[in-house]
Amino acid sequence: MTGDKRRSTAPTGKSGTEAKSPKVHTNDRRGSLVKVVVSTDQGKWISPAKDSIHSISSDAAFPSIDFTIETTAPPPYRWSWTVKWDAKVSGLKESPRRGKKLKTFVESGRLESDSKSWTATPGKIVGGTLTIEVFAGAEKFRRSVTIKGTNPDATTLDSHVKTLPNTAGFDKILEQETKKRHFIDADGQPIVAFDGGYGMTQLTRPAPTFEQAWDWKANVKVGAALYQRKQQEAKKYLGQSKRTYTEDQLKLETWSRWNGGGYHTWNANDQVWIRNETMLCDSQTGNIGWDTRVDANKSKSESELHERDSETYKKPKERKPEEHPWQYTGICYADHLNDH
Repeated sequence: MTGDKRRSTAPTGKSGTEAKSPKVHTNDRRGSLVKVVVSTDQGKWISPAKDSIHSISSDAAFPSIDFTIETTAPPPYRWSWTVKWDAKVSGLKESPRRGKKLKTFVESGRLESDSKSWTATPGKIVGGTLTIEVFAGAEKFRRSVTIKGTNPDATTLDSHVKTLPNTAGFDKILEQETKKRHFIDADGQPIVAFDGGYGMTQLTRPAPTFEQAWDWKANVKVGAALYQRKQQEAKKYLGQSKRTYTEDQLKLETWSRWNGGGYHTWNANDQVWIRNETMLCDSQTGNIGWDTRVDANKSKSESELHERDSETYKKPKERKPEEHPWQYTGICYADHLNDH
């Protein structure tokens, strides 16, 4: 949001009512969890409505929200704003219930104005709880609203991705990671994975900024830049010693490196690139496989290895690698993308 000194005329709006003192109350519904609600509203506001909800558009545009106070105090008026979001694990399921908090994102700013109105026009696309405070002489005003996100439709997303260079196959990544969604529709907040992956591309490293976590276009831009770097690595690897490769091989090598590690090995006899034959994949997963050179995995079929190890997939940190020698691998990730 901008913090520049500005002057503007007050917009029309419904008359507000004098805010009452903060109250604490509980949910009295029998059998439900107790929910404590703390109101911090202060002062007399014309707009927006208390605790109102506003949505970032599907094209990643911040909503226009006019904050207008009612006061007889003379200017200047000192405004401050804060957007705060507690990033909690969501997974991919549509549910308003979230798990562990991974991080708190905060953006804030100040400005001084002769107007009793201010339109919250951000310099960044961020969401969560937007709180505005205003000082008018000895009077203090405070109001909070909720900012939610909206997923782009398929046409909007596909059109945007097509404008990005060197991203052939990137749409498959978006489909695999989040089904081309950025937000959980049930609560309007970004998708957050247990490992700190945020939004449509599940950014983890480098850790995304507040804006990259909320703005799907910014998220896709950073993800595309990473994809382009992986593609360059793939081209360098496949093109070494003036070796030739196909567009399909380039995609497979890039997909594999996106998830970790190369895909192809060089067959010196036939003078061609081939898939790394030492990796056997569990086709019931997206990126789990077994190195068939490991003694515990030798001479075993996929079904045998799946039956042996599948229970440990849910708790990978608790498994004993010598007893369950499976691994996350880019080779199996690439195979999965290619088959779906």
